[in-house]
Amino acid sequence: MPIINIISQDGQISDFPIAKKKTTIGRSRDNDIVLADPRVSHYHAIIIEQDKNFVLTDLGSHNGTMINKKFVQKFLLKHDDEIKIGNTKLTFLTKEKKSPSRPDTLIVTKESEYEKWHQQTLKISPKESCQEDSQTLLASPKPKKALKKQIISSLSKRKSRKAKSKPEALPSERANKVLFVLYEISRQLNSIHDFNELLKKIMDHIFMVIDADYGFLILTDEEKNNQFIPAVIKYKDDKIKSKGEIKASQTIINKVIQDKVALLTSNAMDDSRLAHAESVLGQKIRSAMCVPLWKREKIIGVIQLDSTRIDNQFTEEDLELLKTISCQMAMILEQASLNQKIREEERMRGRLERFHSPQVIDMILKSSQEEKENIMEAKDLKATILFSDIIGFTELTEKMPPREINMLLNQFFSRMTDIIFENDGTLDKYIGDSLMAIFGAPIEKKDDAERAVSAALKMRQELAAMIDKAGHREKFDIRIGINTGNVVAGNIGSLKRMEYTVIGNPVNVASRLESLAQPNQIIIGEDTYNHVKGKFKIRKIGPKKVKGSSKDIIAYEVLD
Repeated sequence: MPIINIISQDGQISDFPIAKKKTTIGRSRDNDIVLADPRVSHYHAIIIEQDKNFVLTDLGSHNGTMINKKFVQKFLLKHDDEIKIGNTKLTFLTKEKKSPSRPDTLIVTKESEYEKWHQQTLKISPKESCQEDSQTLLASPKPKKALKKQIISSLSKRKSRKAKSKPEALPSERANKVLFVLYEISRQLNSIHDFNELLKKIMDHIFMVIDADYGFLILTDEEKNNQFIPAVIKYKDDKIKSKGEIKASQTIINKVIQDKVALLTSNAMDDSRLAHAESVLGQKIRSAMCVPLWKREKIIGVIQLDSTRIDNQFTEEDLELLKTISCQMAMILEQASLNQKIREEERMRGRLERFHSPQVIDMILKSSQEEKENIMEAKDLKATILFSDIIGFTELTEKMPPREINMLLNQFFSRMTDIIFENDGTLDKYIGDSLMAIFGAPIEKKDDAERAVSAALKMRQELAAMIDKAGHREKFDIRIGINTGNVVAGNIGSLKRMEYTVIGNPVNVASRLESLAQPNQIIIGEDTYNHVKGKFKIRKIGPKKVKGSSKDIIAYEVLD
């Protein structure tokens, strides 16, 4: 039996056996695999067993589904495929072996309250210190070629140094190291689309300029009372990694975040400030330094490096170097976050623009994340529904070659859809030679009915111009029906295919009104008339009997 190994965004690991023909994944509680992740849609994806194969299909999610670092719509799963949904990582396993656990395990230990720290720590101000570092580094007068040679030379000469005899690095050397790290990260910024991968790259490059045995990057989660989320764990080599899990000191992390300081402790075994830090004592750390990770003026996490070698204790120069890199990394992370947001909006816009006007899309994209997730969920609202149909289409197909019919329909639907979008309507669907549009869903406006009637008049006018210009051998007419009322709007369908639409009696009445219309006639219902009277030239037709309704419907005709 296949299983899905799940690593949540807060590091929790679990296994889910695929025991059903259909396994749904999403944020709603009625899914088989429930992911408590705000970037996951309510119904995000489904895994279906087909002839002993398992196929994953994305259910039109807002942020998409990645498999093996590529966005997919439908994918045949194989053993060890890595699935990423939101910030959650899943692994599909079919072979009989233990599910993968994270090779790097970080536990933030809750220790007793730390005593007041007396030894001097390096104070950091996000405005003063980080900006000062930026200006200092950018003011380097060295030519690019000379700078590149000095960076390479500086990195090649790094050797193991004794704690007390380690020579102090020149300011220019430190600047070159920082510039090297920033250059390498910035160079890959646009090619790395995964935020966690970018964090790993940051740690990789920090280890290139600072000699540490291991280190980690922890982020804070505002939605969970600033709970710590281990993002990256980095080891100098496999020998150190094989020693097992790392216990991070909450004493150190709290000090850095709460007091906004960069902390350096050399020979941590003898440091009285860490008397209550059991994790430090348990791992026999000889030297540690921890700096805050800023996002503008707010701390979003920390970077900590540790050395267990007596002859490699960190110095204040190392702390300054790590602190400077951390300040600059905040700007890079801000840009990465912006890039990710832009990519997500582009994907979402691409899905929405097939059915919604640019104005409606902009309103959706400007809404909050929760509103984006819920905007397509079923809800009651008042909307105006428009049906348009080509009269005598069957006879038309008998007189024209199929290719000409195809071209004619594409031209007709393309222009009619443009008119719907120009009036902030939503294209619901094409139904053979007819179309259905909605005004007021997913976002209601006071003038929905007025815009629907305006669109209908423009559609009739554009059809006449289109036929005259094209000079078709067989001319055709359309009829339009419009009705307003309370409906249920939202994603409706099966797990395999969901469509955004509206249902309710007003939809059926709009369809019946369209069938009553004569060639190029626009007929509206009484509720629509009450919303637009006085704004258009309208003639009352009177009560009409329509199929499926026990009561007569008062119909009106919209004139030129």
